[in-house]
Amino acid sequence: MLGEKIVLARLLLKAFNENQLLILSSIRRNRKSTATSFLKELSRASGVPLSTLKLNAKILKELDLVTYGSLRDPRPIKLTETGRLLSTMVATYKSAVENRTRARRISKGTKINVLKQGISSQSSHLPSSLSATDLIASIFEVFSPNLGNSENSFVLSKGHAAPALYAALAEEKAIDENELLSLGVCGSRLQSHPEKRYLPEVLVSTGSLGQGLSIGVGIALGKKIKNKKGKVIVLLGDGELNEGQVWEAVMSGAHHKLDNLIAIVDRNLRQLNGGTEEIKRLEPLDEKWSSFGWEAIVVNGQDTEEVVSTLEYIKRSQTKPVVLIALTQRNGGIRSLKKDLFHYVPTAEEYEKAVMDINGI
Repeated sequence: MLGEKIVLARLLLKAFNENQLLILSSIRRNRKSTATSFLKELSRASGVPLSTLKLNAKILKELDLVTYGSLRDPRPIKLTETGRLLSTMVATYKSAVENRTRARRISKGTKINVLKQGISSQSSHLPSSLSATDLIASIFEVFSPNLGNSENSFVLSKGHAAPALYAALAEEKAIDENELLSLGVCGSRLQSHPEKRYLPEVLVSTGSLGQGLSIGVGIALGKKIKNKKGKVIVLLGDGELNEGQVWEAVMSGAHHKLDNLIAIVDRNLRQLNGGTEEIKRLEPLDEKWSSFGWEAIVVNGQDTEEVVSTLEYIKRSQTKPVVLIALTQRNGGIRSLKKDLFHYVPTAEEYEKAVMDINGI
């Protein structure tokens, strides 16, 4: 299972030290070199002392991850079957983790700009946007959907989180940051829900909840029929899962084996008129999706490192439709704001304090 592989890769990254990871990743390219010559070359290239590399190679051999000969039996150093499997998993996840820095920066800028839009427009949908900022920042970091010549497509099913989408587009320089202050103004391109006719980066107009995943299924299926590359990512609110159309789309995605479709549920536990579990219980949500034939993975939706690395792994290893159940808070993880915000517009003082929290001051 993909989710189990991701969890195992995270554990492996913590279990191996940097020198062992260096050996495992470098040995994949080795064909004929003995352990001694391979480690000498690796030491020269990396600056790691040869004695350190020899010690770690010995540990990996004892773990049955690498095999090599001796002076009397000079066989090439290579990965065992187990070593190849673990090395591939670790290498894929490690490269994904390295993308976290930019996603975190984009997320910070996105949150600040969401707050600015809330003040300028007096829009009370701010919490729904804040809970989605880390997710949207991570999606754009990994897939760059709907931008330029990108092959990847993004549908914001929870259209009321439009301020988060606009803020992310400003971070990507697709729109001018000053334009964000026109949110909801008559004649502005930035309406309270995203509209395709105004922005080329908006693939489809959304706002009527429960329809986004159906659209995503259609786009993903179209890509398959036309033999086109690229992933389709759909961001849903957890409240809109009350809509029966969502589950029809879930069935369709599994039936057509859409390994190019990724759904992300912003699991902030709130919907229009109360808590999701009070209005219509969704749990166990991951088991529900799994029972329909999807790969369900639970992540911390406020941790861009975890979200980015998980999306990167899915991008490279997906074999069926995947859903991320992203656990989020309606304050976007901003400490000075209440976690269970509902309809909310910050004061100037609250804005200043929130910006300090976002920047870690």
